[in-house]
Amino acid sequence: MKQPLIFSLSVFLVVMASCGSSRKAVSHQRQPDTSVSPLDRATPTPTNIRTTSKNKTKTPEERLSYRLDSLLQTADTLLRISQLGMHVIDLSTGKVLYAFNASQRMRPASTEKVVTAITALDQLGPSYPFSTKLLATAPLNGRVLQGDLYIKGCMDPLLTQSDVRQLANQLKAMGVHTINGHLVADASFKDSDEYGWGWCWDDENPTLSPLLVGGKPGLAAALRTALKNAGITLKKGVTHGTAPANARELTAINRPLTAVLQPMMKESDNLCAEAVFYQLRPTSSPSRNGAQGKHYSRKLAAGAVEDVIERSYSLQSLPSITGGDGSVIADGSGLSLYNYQTPETFTHLLAYAAARPDSVLNPLLEAMPIAAVDGTLKKRMAGTEAAANVRAKTGSVTAVSTLVGYTTQRSTGHLIAFAIMNQGVERMAQGRALQDQVCILLSQ
Repeated sequence: MKQPLIFSLSVFLVVMASCGSSRKAVSHQRQPDTSVSPLDRATPTPTNIRTTSKNKTKTPEERLSYRLDSLLQTADTLLRISQLGMHVIDLSTGKVLYAFNASQRMRPASTEKVVTAITALDQLGPSYPFSTKLLATAPLNGRVLQGDLYIKGCMDPLLTQSDVRQLANQLKAMGVHTINGHLVADASFKDSDEYGWGWCWDDENPTLSPLLVGGKPGLAAALRTALKNAGITLKKGVTHGTAPANARELTAINRPLTAVLQPMMKESDNLCAEAVFYQLRPTSSPSRNGAQGKHYSRKLAAGAVEDVIERSYSLQSLPSITGGDGSVIADGSGLSLYNYQTPETFTHLLAYAAARPDSVLNPLLEAMPIAAVDGTLKKRMAGTEAAANVRAKTGSVTAVSTLVGYTTQRSTGHLIAFAIMNQGVERMAQGRALQDQVCILLSQ
């Protein structure tokens, strides 16, 4: 399988520094047509897309731009009744290859997971652990824990009943036979919000609990059963509370961020995305170790994402249409109707990730669906130049279809970042067909 081009930070920054002399992005702004005749509807002829003569195109960039213009002319019937935003950057040269409504604020749907993943990898690192811990302050006298046992969850979306049994068995292996206190369920990791801001009541929404097992709340009850099955006597039952700051760790289950990113990106798992989102804090907030008893929250997580978006604009010399972004961060999964991103913001973030190959780009590529191979792209682009070449995240909510990611241009070996956002589409297949055709052209 041909791997996307990965380049060093130093080379990337040299290239980005030269972007000011590269050709400017052409932004096609489609205005609504309120006086279209029946004949015009039958044979649409757009007037605001370039009609560059094929004979005049010379450079590879110009040829690609001509082909994309032609594709959008062909798709004009779709574009008359819906919206399209698109931005394409050659990350090997820093040139903007194509821009169409690139600064328009649009709903990202599940491509919001790209924003969450890049922020988490940048801020936390690929090996960051999702830790589910057993804690205590009481001494262990012989085989008796002389006080409460605390179970503190961090919203691990992949924690299983087997993991819970492992915690109980590890405690038994330490010599614990009896707990002379309560099993205290500590849910202080995050705020008390069970659902995201702007989630629809009739969606299949996950519950945002820090005490998850099997993807649902109920960790304390599962541990109580596991303790009993392990032969450990619990004297005072289950209650709720917060582990003291001086509580010591007895044992834990740790899962790396990269393990959670796999289902989050490949299968578009919303609970995994929200679990990653809630690990985030702005860089100006207290560190994790200094935040004992302070909740993680949507606002803190959104602040962390905004920090990375701001850095993606300020630390690069990429051409910018707007000089800023129009992001609204409502959640980490894209379920919320309140999320907004621009195509340009997506490509800036993808470029930011590419400048950090070891810590961000490589684990991101590893988690992204691969066209015609796996995940949500398994059945798309088969038998084309994009197959096994495009790595991208899909997004779908009612009337919204999006695709954001990378491809390697086979003719040059260059790494291309793209964002394609269709809004107001009647059928998802319409947006996906256009996206696939764009990806095929970019991969040639």
